[in-house]
Amino acid sequence: MRSTSNWKAGVAAHHAPVWIGMAAIVAMSWLYLARMDGDMSSMGDSSAVQGAMAMAMGGGGSDRLATVFAMWAVMMTAMMLPTVAPSAFMFSSLSARRDAAHSGRATAIYVAAYAACWMLFAAPAAALQWTLTSSSLLDPMAHSTSALLSAAILLSAGAYQFTSLKNACLSKCRSPLGFFMAEWRDGARGALALGVQHGAYCVACCWALMAVMFVVGAMNLAWMGLLTLLVLGEKVIPPRWRFDRFVGATLVASGLWIAAGAWLGT
Repeated sequence: MRSTSNWKAGVAAHHAPVWIGMAAIVAMSWLYLARMDGDMSSMGDSSAVQGAMAMAMGGGGSDRLATVFAMWAVMMTAMMLPTVAPSAFMFSSLSARRDAAHSGRATAIYVAAYAACWMLFAAPAAALQWTLTSSSLLDPMAHSTSALLSAAILLSAGAYQFTSLKNACLSKCRSPLGFFMAEWRDGARGALALGVQHGAYCVACCWALMAVMFVVGAMNLAWMGLLTLLVLGEKVIPPRWRFDRFVGATLVASGLWIAAGAWLGT
């Protein structure tokens, strides 16, 4: 019993740079987003905020798209990197049992590969925001200006929560041990492949929830935090609680509410 405790303590100490690095990256990402939110709030007048955002996203099309991509990349790092912690801890423990000398590096590669999947997701998300903003369906704060668009996003995101694809991908996130036991590969290449696989499952599981940011405002810090907690909750709350179904029902009800309001207002 004592030797097991000592071994776990040794693994934790050996991997401390990985956990500290993850925490630092997440903290810097949230700090950047908080400062951006504070700068916009200090402007006060909404027209001034929109004007500043229009200037920041101005210039050529490629420059503007790059700015939006950078924003989404930071958002995904801030929101999704904390949610990989449970599987990263599981990976580090298994890796240490297989090759203790290189387990810290393998864990870092695993986490980086996972994060890279969300960096890739940032590209289509940025392109969609750019397109919708150009079509005046989003304001410069990336908040939907159309009740029908908001309703469609919420209904689609809610319905996706009940699909077999969502359930299959979420099961990999809920039970990382089973995923690792089935797919395990040793070494740096194995860590890279497992990180990409797990990241791909996570993107397929949560992409619809990320689309909700276009309804509440992609630069809304409070909603970023709430969605982060929802994603983490889906991963760690026991399946018997049906938390994912509760989230889906709430999204569908919200979409129907907005759609009904739009219809009654016409």
